[in-house]
This record gives sequence, C-alpha cells and structure tokens, in this order.
Amino acid sequence: MGHPTLLALLAAQRHWTSADAVAAFGEVAQSMGSTYIVSERQWERWCAAKVKGLPRPLCCRILENLFERPVRDLFAPPPLMTPLPPRGAPTEGDRAYWREPYESGPHAGSAVIDEEIVTVADDSAQFTRRIRRVDERALDQFDADVSQLAVDYLRRPPYFAFRRVAELRNEVFAVLDSRHPLDQERRLYLVAGKLCALLAHISADLDHPHEAETHVRTALVCAELVEDDSLRSYARWVQSNVAYWRGDYRRAADIARTAREAATTGSDLLRLVSQETRAIAAMRDRSAFAQVVATAIDVRENAEPTDEPGVFRFSPGKAAYYVSEAYHAMGSPADLQLAQQQARESVHLLSADPDDQGPSLLAAATLDLVAAQLTAGELDGAAESLRGVLDTRPELRTVPVVQRVRRIDQQLALTKGTSLILDLREQTALFIAHPAATPEIPGR
Repeated sequence: MGHPTLLALLAAQRHWTSADAVAAFGEVAQSMGSTYIVSERQWERWCAAKVKGLPRPLCCRILENLFERPVRDLFAPPPLMTPLPPRGAPTEGDRAYWREPYESGPHAGSAVIDEEIVTVADDSAQFTRRIRRVDERALDQFDADVSQLAVDYLRRPPYFAFRRVAELRNEVFAVLDSRHPLDQERRLYLVAGKLCALLAHISADLDHPHEAETHVRTALVCAELVEDDSLRSYARWVQSNVAYWRGDYRRAADIARTAREAATTGSDLLRLVSQETRAIAAMRDRSAFAQVVATAIDVRENAEPTDEPGVFRFSPGKAAYYVSEAYHAMGSPADLQLAQQQARESVHLLSADPDDQGPSLLAAATLDLVAAQLTAGELDGAAESLRGVLDTRPELRTVPVVQRVRRIDQQLALTKGTSLILDLREQTALFIAHPAATPEIPGR
C-alpha cells in the first residue's frame, strides 16, 4: 500500500513506530535548544495527511532537520521516484528495502530504478518495431525542450534528467502516432532520435549498458530516416562509450573509427576521434595510437566554435581529458608527463567555460589529473586534487566518474601505506559505494 505523505514513507523506510518517530523528533528538538514535543496522535495525523496547512514554524524547522527535506515536500504525497535512504550507514532494514551497492557492486541501484530503466528501453524497442507517419503541433517547443534537456544534463543528477527525457520522448512517440506533412514528420523523427540518444547516454552513465544500446539503435533508426549525421555521430559515440566502459576496447575503437568517416562537423569529428584515441590507448596499440592522438589534438586545436547545446557539444575541455586518459594508459614516462599536461589543460578549459562546466565533466578531468600526479609520485598534489572530487554529491557520481575513482583506488593500493594513503583509500571506498543510480527527490 502506498503512503499518503513523504513523511510517512520516510518514517516507514526507517522502520519507525509512532513512538520511535516522536522520540526522534524530541531528540532533534533538544539538539536545537527546544523543548517542543509532539504526541503520537499528532504524528499519525501528519503522516496520514489529515491536517490543514503546515505546522508552526519551529515544528517545521525540527522536521526539516530530522529528515533533511523541505517541509512542504514532507507533507506532500511521495514522488513517483523512490526517495533517497536516510544518511549514514544502512541498517539491516535499509539493506532489505534497497538493493544496496555496498554488497551488489559499484553501480547497483534500487530494483525500482532498474525496472523503470528497462521498461523505458522496451518502449524504445517497441517504437523501432512500429514506425509509422505521425503529426505534431508544437515543433518549436519540442526543439527548445530538447536543447534545454541537453544543457540540464550537464548540471543536474542523471536520474533527474532521465525522467524528464523519457517523459518528453513518450510525448513525441504519441504524436508520431498520427500522420503529418513530411517536413513536420522529419522534425519529429529528429527530436525522437535526439531524445533516444540522450536516454542512451543517461542509461550508460547509470550503468545500464544493455538499455543504452537499445536506445542507441532507436536513435540510429531515426538518424537514418532524417539523414542527420550529427545525431548519428552522437549515438555512435554513446555506443562506443558503452563498449569502452565494458572493457571491449577493440569494439569501442572500431565503432568510433567507422562513425567518424561520416562526421561532418568539428564537434562530431572531435567527439569520435577523441573516443577512438582513448580506446586504442587502452589496447596499448602504440603504432595506431601515435597517428590517432595526433589527429585528435589537431582537430581540437583547429575546431571552430559550435552552437550545439549541452551534451550535444563535445568541447575542447572534454577532448583534452580524453587525450589525458589515453596518454596515461600508454604509460611511458614521456606519456605520463603529457597526460598531466593534458589533464591540467582540461581542468582549465572546463573551469573557464560556463557553458561547458558540468560537475561530472570537471570531476572526470580532475581524476585524470590525479592519476597522472600519482604516477609521477606527486602524492600531496594528487591528494589535494582528489579531495575536491570526493565531495561530489552521490547522485552526480556517474559510471565514468566512479570508474575513474576505482582506478585511483587501485593506484593508491600500490603505494606505500602511509596514513595519508589509508585515509584516501577509505574515502574512495565510500565514494564508490554510493554511485549515481540513486535518484534525487524532486524539488531539492
């Protein structure tokens, strides 16, 4: 049975009786210097939404401190998303309610999240199987919404973006159930393709590679229908990325290389050649690496500014940290020096470009710098750089970020076990245990 308020749901997740809740409320009130108390009957009325308006201001402040949620959210119906569990180490009850990443892997989310991501991927697959002509009245609004979502994805937690993109994609699919003039139909397929490509990107960041590839296939169908090379390039890059983070570097390189043959803009070419570079480096193919990394740097240095919004733009700052990662993978002393140089350039570019700076991108670039500093024996500098990343909120810890932190932890494990190393390893373990698969509460 559902809960009438978020307050009731959060209390249930903590396995509180009314007496437990009242006691916890009193403890928080005391810590705030107040003697305010609440009866069990009043607590039950709050949970059941049987009160008008909000409690008195002092009571609201106590509730907000107790649950770390805005009081208006607490007295509202629970969001469709599963809320975050209480902070701190999970109890056995919490472990039963959540499919915790502590025991099931670094990127596991709740079963509710997994099921929804799979369901949305199934919708994309169904669309691919039943393409037909359809109609739309707000094409300009759809275009604007897609652009805004692409920008938001750089700045908001990925699961928040996932819901919004999925909802808009469903609207477009619904519109594509009626016939329309060819020019309008073309725009609709392009919008649908971009939204599916975004869903692929988000699913991959939340460690759902199978669903990501399903969305990619749908995006590519749309790209072929409208003959759009930029959409095709972006979708292929996501597909290559999925293979890369699975450790299938050969496939990642092949996808990127094949796709860049059709890349027609600077941003598309930069995205694909950068991806191919790091995939080839991961294979330790030095002969192929020398040529492709030179191409990647040349394309980056000569790339013209583009007006693609948000994640549809592959920026020089992002390209620099791909090259940094590639040099680090090659591993020679000269390569490692270049890796640190490229990582510093990436951090500088991402920090200086407000249109480009998303927390996940900046974290990834900084982690590449940390890796290069550790390899060069610059432990103090690496620790300083790493601490900034370890403060990243859990909902922003995407697969690329967590995987990089995991690599840093492996480097730390090979370093002499000083107190600083032990402290950093403890912090990286906590970071890895809380990846971005957990959604944020809307409105926070």
